[in-house]
Amino acid sequence: MTSPTRILARGLDVFEKHKPRILLDLGCGAGSETPILAASLGARIIAVDHDTAALAAAPPNPNIFYVRADATRLPFAESTIDACYSFGLLQELGQNGDAPLRMLTRELDRVMEKSGVAILGTIANFRSTSSAYRSLTGAEVSKVLRGHMVLQELIGLMDIDNDGQQTRYWYISATPTNHTE
Repeated sequence: MTSPTRILARGLDVFEKHKPRILLDLGCGAGSETPILAASLGARIIAVDHDTAALAAAPPNPNIFYVRADATRLPFAESTIDACYSFGLLQELGQNGDAPLRMLTRELDRVMEKSGVAILGTIANFRSTSSAYRSLTGAEVSKVLRGHMVLQELIGLMDIDNDGQQTRYWYISATPTNHTE
């Protein structure tokens, strides 16, 4: 298991205050951070991704249950998830406009406990015009959260070197409103 990044460590501090029993790792891919979440929190992790090949490559762990599903139509009952972590899913969904992002926040609001918390990380690479992903501004994220999630805090910024290119990400914590449309 690798060590958590500085920002993930800050997110783990936020999660610790909420003492989640069940945490959703949404858009987990091959589960690179999922074992860190499981080991650090002692929670059961439900790791969700739409990519079958990525899930097949994810490391086995008795505290992690991998699920192939669409993040905008989660296969969970209302108010069953204590916390959610998602790194990179917003920019993936944001490529197709705001509608998928609104569907995601509606689903998080539906499946999360009222006292739950979500930590969402997304690309904020406004210096690059060649990025394959849509960088989301704070105003855009606030817009898609409206009515479903309440922004609590900016957890931090992180610059990652990807093949010699600096990419900036930012992380927020938000809580559900538990209102359905």
